[in-house]
Amino acid sequence: MYRPPWKKITAVVIIYVGLVLLFTLLGVVIGPESAQVGGTRPDETIPGHLAELAGFGLLLGGGSAAIYGRKGVHLIVLVPILTVSLDLDHLPAYLGYAETIRPAHSLVFVVVAFAATAITIKAVDLDLVVVSAFMGHMAVDTGLFAPFSPLSFQYYSLDPYRLAFAVGAILCALAAGVVLRRGYRTVSLGGRGDV
Repeated sequence: MYRPPWKKITAVVIIYVGLVLLFTLLGVVIGPESAQVGGTRPDETIPGHLAELAGFGLLLGGGSAAIYGRKGVHLIVLVPILTVSLDLDHLPAYLGYAETIRPAHSLVFVVVAFAATAITIKAVDLDLVVVSAFMGHMAVDTGLFAPFSPLSFQYYSLDPYRLAFAVGAILCALAAGVVLRRGYRTVSLGGRGDV
């Protein structure tokens, strides 16, 4: 009987959320005062936005699972959780503190998150899911972001890049399913990893 790798999935969520909170803290602490302009969206729009994020995450996870089959059903749960979790970087603004705009919505963040899961979890499919969830979130968002936070808080409009993020999210989600299907789930020096 198949059992989803819940320990690895839980570890990925903890690493991802921990890094979101770390990048958020860095944005508050080291972000220049001129960049401390992050605000919150109107309360009435939050449920709809979270539903969009979770919905796209479900589609991405569903795409991965569809390629792999029923043993990939855990991805239908994991991808939306990660996709929505990126918005935890708005927490200081909701608590009334000045902060930088979307400190974890950064290319630096996704590189660090990918590296952290690759080093600790050693599951290629889950590494690809981390990237897919991040890109999926960015594809749904609009407005300003600092792509190199916390190294730079220069803001750019996210809107021109949304389609590229959507395509990247879909490709990474599908690649995660392919990796699972072909049996290259974990990194190993001797070829195929364990499934």
